Amino acid sequence: MNLLTFDVEDWYHTNFPRTDFAGYDRREDHQGLALRLEDLLALCREKGVKATFFVLGRLLEKRPDLGERIVEEGHELALHGYEHDLLTEMSPDRFQEELEKALKAFRRITGAFPLGFRAPSWSVNGTNLWVLEILERYGFAYDSSLFPVKNFLYGFPEAPNHPFFPLLEGKVLRLLEIPVPVRRIGPLRLAYSGGIFFSLWPLWMIRLFSEATTDQGGPCLFYFHPWDLWKRSARQTRQLKARWINLHLGDTLDKFRRLLDAYPLGSIAGSLDALKEKAGVERIGGDSHEG
Repeated sequence: MNLLTFDVEDWYHTNFPRTDFAGYDRREDHQGLALRLEDLLALCREKGVKATFFVLGRLLEKRPDLGERIVEEGHELALHGYEHDLLTEMSPDRFQEELEKALKAFRRITGAFPLGFRAPSWSVNGTNLWVLEILERYGFAYDSSLFPVKNFLYGFPEAPNHPFFPLLEGKVLRLLEIPVPVRRIGPLRLAYSGGIFFSLWPLWMIRLFSEATTDQGGPCLFYFHPWDLWKRSARQTRQLKARWINLHLGDTLDKFRRLLDAYPLGSIAGSLDALKEKAGVERIGGDSHEG
């Protein structure tokens, strides 16, 4: 079973320079996001697909109905941090403070503890592997924060690209790590399974890469944002001045629909036991402890 995941955040929750976005979170009622989420839930219902939705704790505070709708539709609700701040810029103490706030909002909706976590903008790398130790200590079953391709904002190219139990400083964590899959072609590592990469690659190549991943025994983890699949409004396009936005080549919704038709897809929670059974232990990082 391949894995379908969504990062639920608003269009301005970007970790690119934020000059244009100052104050948006205080003003927004997130109604546009709520409408897109409903469209996404309806599409998943139509296709008979369950997914994992990583949601910001701040959103769960302001719009608990978003989390409630995800749960009502039978999907897995997981955490995406509190704000959309980079964990590489946090201390362990601040991360725990943010995590506590996010967990409080999560429990108000579900009455339970989340199984999974994903860092904003994949912001776990060799400099802050203490994040994984904290997640294990809190009782998370899995993390999905490692992106084994380096770019100017994030990435941990030394990380494995298959599910594993991290070995840190001689200790094997009980936390299962589920990174983004990448394809190696010579010296290149190519991401393909979500976000801007899904927009850029043709579907036949995405299928080729994902089938190679599953042939090697790993699940293919797909990841999207609600705003990846529909064109942004004129207001959003004006605000998003960074050049990277122009790389989103139109509407990817049709390609996403064809992906849902091509593969059996499910939530991480639905495959967690099988993933744990197959996962080995991998040493990552050096001096990762909180200090």
